Amino acid sequence: MYTLEPDFPYTMPTASWFREPRPWEHGGMHYGKVTALSVSFLTEPDAAARLLPEPFRPADEPVISVSLAVCEDVDWLAGRAYNLVGVDVAAIFDGEVDRDVHGNFCVIMWENMTEPILGGRDHSGVAKVFADIPDPTEEAGTWHGSTSHFGYPIMEMAVSDLTPLAAEARGELERARREGNWLNYKYIPRLENDGADVSYATVYPSSGTCTAAWEGQGTICFQRSSFEQNPTQYKVINLLADLPIREVTAAGRAVWEPLKLIDRLPRRLR
Repeated sequence: MYTLEPDFPYTMPTASWFREPRPWEHGGMHYGKVTALSVSFLTEPDAAARLLPEPFRPADEPVISVSLAVCEDVDWLAGRAYNLVGVDVAAIFDGEVDRDVHGNFCVIMWENMTEPILGGRDHSGVAKVFADIPDPTEEAGTWHGSTSHFGYPIMEMAVSDLTPLAAEARGELERARREGNWLNYKYIPRLENDGADVSYATVYPSSGTCTAAWEGQGTICFQRSSFEQNPTQYKVINLLADLPIREVTAAGRAVWEPLKLIDRLPRRLR
């Protein structure tokens, strides 16, 4: 028999060790190299609002940002790699204590490995779920990325006509990551499914060194789904597929060496 320590952040199974419980005390979780494709687009405010729980609201410019990242040399996974696709919406948090907090709210993040899903959901409140995410491919100067589940497509993106960013522009990417607010909502239902055991907004910190980056042209497409095709995710997929794309505002590719996650104490918003 073992005793659960009251101040230790266990992840089930509680008999097992998961990862460093307070990574900010050791400089954060270290990712040796992260290579990301990204496409951002402007949508309609009403459509963006349907992606946000209260008390979030869309920013004045409701921009949706989609990124596909290849995460390599992950220290807490003993150097293993995994891929992710994240969808963020520019948002503002107006709570009872924290007011007018601007940032990017994570609507959903697909990952192709169980361990980072569990850590992100249980500890940090990131809306992570599983999907198949192959490495991006390059053909004739165009990078292609996609994700699927149960053999059915979810998202396809392409980034082309890439031109390199100068060191000053890469520094702005680093500053935005370090000083910006990546917003999430941690929700764990009660055992009886009649409400929440945990329900609050969070800010997830990170920082990194951008060693190379390019800007270019981008396209993005979410494929509508059905219960038969994707029984646990089709509703959120269809919300994304129904987003009007008014204008693609940015597209590019970036390399981070390294990237550090939870390098500072995460923050709870109230």
